[in-house]
Amino acid sequence: MRFFAIFLFLCGSITAHALEVIADVGGESALRFYEPIQPIIDSNSEAMVHSDMLPPTFHEKDLLPIVSHLMKVGKVVPRKMNLPTMQPMFLIGDDEVSEMWLRQRLAYLTEIGATGLVVNIKDYERLQQLRTIAKNMPLLPVSADDLAQRLQLTHYPVLITQQSIEQ
Repeated sequence: MRFFAIFLFLCGSITAHALEVIADVGGESALRFYEPIQPIIDSNSEAMVHSDMLPPTFHEKDLLPIVSHLMKVGKVVPRKMNLPTMQPMFLIGDDEVSEMWLRQRLAYLTEIGATGLVVNIKDYERLQQLRTIAKNMPLLPVSADDLAQRLQLTHYPVLITQQSIEQ
């Protein structure tokens, strides 16, 4: 009991004191610390070029071909999902099955405002052909390996909505 009383006394004395600010150096720019390590660029010389820089003119053709190593054409087993913030999207490839699937479901995909991801495609001309079929619906060339892992997908064409994954 005696130790409890001492404990309460110490707790009371600790909380009775106001906090004291020891130093406040906020609001000072850190730029002066970085200036000595900045590269010196001569205005007469050509700009520095890095091998990993994007070219000055970048076109969608430069992204192609797109290959998703974890996905291929095949049957998708429908399943229920709970993805409350998911916007409708579909995954297709550069093949006859995907093209037929897109043609058959075009009206519904347009109605729900789905975005298409072309997950396996060889060239820009074929992408443009698929876009002609899709009319005004966006079709984006992108590898879907990360998405395939997260949603445990192995086949396309597939429609992903808030409630389900289906073909």
